[in-house]
This record gives sequence, structure tokens and C-alpha cells, in this order.
Amino acid sequence: MDLATLRARAPLFLAVFIDIFSFGLMYPLIVALFENGTIVAGYAPSTRDTLLSLAFSLFPIGMFFGASLLGDLSDAVGRRRTLMICMAGLAASYGLMWLALEVGHLWLFFLGRLSSGLMAGTAPIAQASVVDAAPEDRRSAAMAQVVLVNTLGMVAGPAIGGILGHWDFRLPLGLALALCLLTLALLRSAHFASDEARRAFSLDWKQPFRLLARVSDRPAIIVPAASFFLFQFGFLIYYTFILIEMQRSYGFTTADLGLFSMVMGLGCAFSSAIGFRYVRAWLGSDKPTALLGLALCGAFLIVSGLPLPAWGQVAVAFLSTASNILAFITLLAAVSSAVDETERGWALGIANAGVALSVFLAGLLTGLLVFLPVDAFLIAGGVIVLAGILPGLKLAEPATGTELQDQAAAELR
Repeated sequence: MDLATLRARAPLFLAVFIDIFSFGLMYPLIVALFENGTIVAGYAPSTRDTLLSLAFSLFPIGMFFGASLLGDLSDAVGRRRTLMICMAGLAASYGLMWLALEVGHLWLFFLGRLSSGLMAGTAPIAQASVVDAAPEDRRSAAMAQVVLVNTLGMVAGPAIGGILGHWDFRLPLGLALALCLLTLALLRSAHFASDEARRAFSLDWKQPFRLLARVSDRPAIIVPAASFFLFQFGFLIYYTFILIEMQRSYGFTTADLGLFSMVMGLGCAFSSAIGFRYVRAWLGSDKPTALLGLALCGAFLIVSGLPLPAWGQVAVAFLSTASNILAFITLLAAVSSAVDETERGWALGIANAGVALSVFLAGLLTGLLVFLPVDAFLIAGGVIVLAGILPGLKLAEPATGTELQDQAAAELR
């Protein structure tokens, strides 16, 4: 990417960074919050697990409705304006959660979690904006730029959230609020994409279901979306339960959980910046890269359910996220390539809605901790990721530049 393009996309990348930064910041904070002395003293263990499940699940409920709506909105009114809506909404959400801790009302915290999910739409919008300008055989490389920014947020968010939350749970919320407002101000004067309205948009709570129903009319998206969903569901089971495991079985503090999550982010960052490029070049195309990523990631998640020392879990966390990126980038590129540019925001919004559903289901599963050990969930997550290989075997390879020219010439003849 040249310097001029980087400058033009900087506000977009910052919005993506803040979105994933604030998301990662919350996970160690939530796990620690519901093991806090005040909540431990006020609720029975089964009730605490239910509240923990609710805290995890409300975000993806909002995300399910918000992701597809915001992706479709960005196709209609422009990427920049929609990103500004996301940042303003995220700022209000973190303000609500800050207030909840100030006044001691959990319902305000839960409301903030729900609204932050509704506004968590920057990733598919940014992905659509970057992919719009990329030829079909270069879309995975374009997607890697956004994923790299995602991983930097994933590294910084949990680490900062864990360390600041170790001192005061309000500190990471205040930081997230300030960063959202800063990003909103920068987006206001940004010019990375056109803000001209492309088509009409009407807000309707039924719209996410209509957008999902549109998938049946576009069969090309079903295979990559199915593989991506299984992959994300399995991995997010791991991401949710490994933090609980590290606290309950290994005695990790809030700061320790943040640093552990940072190691997972470092695995993503390493693969996004270096590993993906070399593996993709070695294998020659997206499909084998995706299949290798699914196989390695699933295997590492299964290993995490075995009796390992703490350093072993840290090593597995790095390897699982490094291999995760191989599948994440290529499957998202496959989803985006299944539609034309007028529906790319919708398609990536559908993928993000799948992530939301995965986070929701993984959060609900924490309510079963009174019946099953954490290790069972970690192993199950790995098996589900491996199941993503089955639809992945049917992935179509994107056409190369030469193939596209041949197709165009054939159409002219």
C-alpha cells in the first residue's frame, strides 16, 4: 500500500482498530467483574454463571441486528457516514457501562452491552470499502490489511483492559469512550470513500431477517458463509471458555487475563503481517490456505482441552490464533467474492452476523458450566472448527486477472 492510500484510509483503519480494541478490552473485564467480591457476595454461583452468560450474550444479540443493518446501510448511504454512526453509538454504549459501575446498577451495564453490539459494524463496512477497489484475485490481500488492523486492536484491547481493570473497572471503559469520540471527530473530516447515496434505505426491525433470507437467492455465498460460521463458532467457544479456564484453574488475575488475551492477539498479528503472505504464496491460492488454517486451528483448540501447564496454554493460544488468520482472511475473501460490489457490504454484514450468532451461542454455553467442565467446551470448539472443512472443500477458487480477461473476451465474441 502506498503512502497516499495509507493516509486516505487511516481514519477507516482507526475506526476498525477502536471497534476490535473495545471488544477485546471487555472480555477480561467481564470475566473478572463477575468474579468480583461484590457480585460473589450477592449472588449464588449458578446465578453468577447466568449473569456472566447474559453479559456475553447481549452483545451478539445487538450485533446480529446491527451488523446486517449497518452493512446494508453503508451500501445505501456510504461507508464514512455509517462508520460515524457506529462510533457515536459505541461512545454512548461505553458511557452507559461507565455509569452502571458508578451507580451500581447491573441493568445499565447490560443495556450498554446490548447497544455496543448494535453499533459493532465497522469491520464489515471497512472490509467492503477496501475490497471495493481490489481486483478479484487480490481480495484476500486487501482483506489482510483490515485484518492486520483488527489484530493490532486485539493485541492492545485485552492487555490494556486487563491492566487498567486490575486497578479500577471504570478505567478501561473511560478510555474506550474517549477513543470512540476521537475517532468520530477524525471520521467527520475524512475522505476515504464517497458519501453519495446509492439507493434508498428504510429502517425496519425485520430487515435483518430479510437480509438473511436474501442468501437463498444467492447460492454462491452459502458455501463460504457456512464454512466461516462453523469456523467462527468453534473458535469463539474457545475464546470465551479459555479465559474462564485460565482464571478458575490457573488462578489468573484480571491483568493476567489481559496479557493472555494479548498473546492471542500477537498470534493474529504475526500471521496477518508475515505468516499469511508466505503460506498463501507457498500454497498458491486461497482455498488450500483456508483448509490448512481450519485444520491447524481445530487441532490446536482440541489440544487446549488437555491437561497442560500454564505456559503450554499460552503457547497453544498463540498457535491457535496464528492458524486462525489463515482461514479468517481467505473465507472472508470468498464471501466477498460471491457478490458484486453493490452487495458487498451486505455479504460481509451477513458474515459478521454469523460472528454475532457465534458469540451469542458461545456466551449461552457458559450457563452449562454447572454441569460440564471447561475442558469439554474447549475440545468441542476444536471439533466444530474442523467441521468447517467439509463446506470448505467446496470453495470455488477466485478467477485470476488472466482468466477474467479471457471471460470478458469470450463475452464480446
